[in-house]
Amino acid sequence: MNNKKMTTVVTIVIGVVILAFLSFYTVETGEIGVEKYFSSVKRITEEGLHFKIPFVSSVDKMSIRDNKILVDLEVSSKDIQTIKIQAQLIYSIPVSKVQNIYSTYKTDIEAILLMPTLKEKIQSGIAQYPIEQFVEKRPVISNEILDAVAKGTERSGVSINGFLIMNHDFSAEYDKSIELKKIAEQNAQRAAFELDQKRLEAEAQKLKQASLTPLVLQELAIQKWDGKLPYYYGGNGNLPFIMQGK
Repeated sequence: MNNKKMTTVVTIVIGVVILAFLSFYTVETGEIGVEKYFSSVKRITEEGLHFKIPFVSSVDKMSIRDNKILVDLEVSSKDIQTIKIQAQLIYSIPVSKVQNIYSTYKTDIEAILLMPTLKEKIQSGIAQYPIEQFVEKRPVISNEILDAVAKGTERSGVSINGFLIMNHDFSAEYDKSIELKKIAEQNAQRAAFELDQKRLEAEAQKLKQASLTPLVLQELAIQKWDGKLPYYYGGNGNLPFIMQGK
């Protein structure tokens, strides 16, 4: 075989390999293939090895498993306080809806529909509450946003499976105001405690004075006597006044 024939054979073999490579494609588990003839959808293919016509058909793949969208966003509360939000949306594309979704959004449903809707519903949902209620009602707000996103995307055919506000952070100005408020509350509690102590001490002193009957006073005087005879007696007949001798 001369060089020219050898070259021809090699060329044919390479062409066959390339043609075979271009004629088959694999759809992985958790994916759906959208096979097109030029720009028109021909068929939807599930996982496995599939044949397509080279240079005429092409394939885009779409995930049908649970997909996550993460978003970092600054939003405003009802009282115009800034909250930094980190949230997560979980969605999936039903197999029965793949062709309709692809026809409308191609493979860009996140950028075209889900992300804009998610940001809008997070902002409008949190804007219903003042910042002081945000932490307490965060689970309620998350459920409200989940329902709003699902309603806002239901016509697309996508399934909204979950939404979670994972982290939040308040502005430095609000954090400072909270710190000052806590200090003020602590000072007020301390002042109230000290006032209550003084009141209790005053009441105890009154009770003590009221309990000092003449007999008790006489007993206290006797207890303090050092054994020396008094040199002066006086009194009103009920309570003697004792002075110690020198």
